[in-house]
Amino acid sequence: MNESNKNLNNSSLQTVFYSFSIIALSILLLIYFENILKPFVFALMIWYIIKELKRVMGKIKIKGKSIPKWLTGLLSFFVIVLVLFGIFQMISVNIEQFNDVAPQYREKTEGMVSQMSDFFKNPKIMDYVQQSVAKINIAAIATNIVNSLSNFFTVFMVILIYVIFMLLEEAAAFIKIDRLFPEKNTKYKRFVDLIDKVDKSVRAYMFSMIFISFLTAVVSYIALLIMGIDFPVLWAFLIFILNFIPYIGPFISSLLPALLAVFQFGNLINFVYVFVVLEIIQIILGNFVQPKMMGKSLNISPLTVLVSLAFWSSIWGIVGMILAIPITSIFIIILAQFPGSKTVAILLSENGEVGE
Repeated sequence: MNESNKNLNNSSLQTVFYSFSIIALSILLLIYFENILKPFVFALMIWYIIKELKRVMGKIKIKGKSIPKWLTGLLSFFVIVLVLFGIFQMISVNIEQFNDVAPQYREKTEGMVSQMSDFFKNPKIMDYVQQSVAKINIAAIATNIVNSLSNFFTVFMVILIYVIFMLLEEAAAFIKIDRLFPEKNTKYKRFVDLIDKVDKSVRAYMFSMIFISFLTAVVSYIALLIMGIDFPVLWAFLIFILNFIPYIGPFISSLLPALLAVFQFGNLINFVYVFVVLEIIQIILGNFVQPKMMGKSLNISPLTVLVSLAFWSSIWGIVGMILAIPITSIFIIILAQFPGSKTVAILLSENGEVGE
């Protein structure tokens, strides 16, 4: 009996050791192959969008005939490329305009500092404020952003190459699955069910987030336009992107245009009402509209979301924060399929229901 318990303990220790070894190795691989994996994951997201566009275009009939699949794939690909290229051009133009008005922002900021000096009448405080303002180089910030965009364009070309090969591989994928499971047994059914669950989860997340982020961006654009904030299109785009980062993203996307309002108008009051208006929009859409759209499709606990954001941001930065939720959702679905890891899936889920 003691020998049996000893063997059981050794087996458990080996399992724990192997599990931690696999996790450590996976983290090292994620960090080491970051430049390869990040474009690949983005390409996968674009492929999902193209796949959905193909499905929608497939329903269109011309003279009673559906559009050929190869044509819907080609049209969907070019639509996505044109949209992304248009966004890149729009951001570049806005950054150049931002660089042009930078001197005016500095003048208004210096005027605001003078007003603060008359209000506080404390030389030490004002010396600190003036030194802090002097360190802000708006033109240099704009130049760094332009350089970052140039680097992104290079990465974007790599992403497009990945997408092209994914589209070419799509038809052969089903043939390969059939060859892997020629007998169409229980393993085949479990594998197909797993792929289907992952596909539905990612699709539900992506398209609900795309819609709610787009709606938030449009409403915010109108609000910024009414308030007279410069570059509303640029801020709307940032609001769209940052909305994919839970909790932190909406706060940052409200903070950035509010900070610009200080430079634009040279008045702290403008910071307050711009920030408040954008936060109200985020709260209404994020807490009332978004839950009704997404429902319980992801089934991730709030604590898991926070830990996931911290983990992926430490590995892949802001890109990791954007991708954290769909990756974690897929991870939970896969863990739930195996008896040995199902306990972990239950702990990471929101309500403990992870399916059979």
